Amino acid sequence: MTAPATTRHTEATRNAILEAAVDLFLERRSEGFSVQDVADRAGLTHRTVYRYFPTRQELMGATAQHIAPRIAEVPLSKVSTVEEWIDALGAHLARTEAKFEIIRSVLVATLAADDVRLFGHSLRDRDTHLWEVFRRQFPHLDEGDARRTFATLRHLTSSTSYVFFRLRFRLSPADATEAIRSGASLVVEQAARRDRAAKHRRRRE
Repeated sequence: MTAPATTRHTEATRNAILEAAVDLFLERRSEGFSVQDVADRAGLTHRTVYRYFPTRQELMGATAQHIAPRIAEVPLSKVSTVEEWIDALGAHLARTEAKFEIIRSVLVATLAADDVRLFGHSLRDRDTHLWEVFRRQFPHLDEGDARRTFATLRHLTSSTSYVFFRLRFRLSPADATEAIRSGASLVVEQAARRDRAAKHRRRRE
């Protein structure tokens, strides 16, 4: 085969493995599956699967990242102010609740993998957008303060936090959502005060 044909064949095989793994993941959730199960579903040998994913952990991590765009936080990708971000939490967390078991399984699989880049490019793109929204609204915070505050806000408003609130603290969906919204609002209020103070200091300098 020519180089382009070989590349297409390699990509097609990798995608076939991931699609088979996704199907098994969605069918079995916490029950799990073996590399041989994936190979059988894809019509390949287990050696072929191991050539693309040397360990089961790598396969599970890649599977979780492959699923993640299907359950992405769409409402948060469209906000243009921090207030819209907070307002969008209701819809975002409702989506999380509707796919709670899938999201929990994705988190478990990703955290157990050797590569813990949660949700791949789709999440990084969304983080970049939300960072730009945050920075426009609080331009006077110094860089370190802004990044720490953004990280706190972003983590608090994530599906990951919602799952932990529900499981660890046994909160109802409504209580978990309200806890996250209240915490996020407090973080934003404090950031606004610090931003105003920084603005006044710069005017006096």
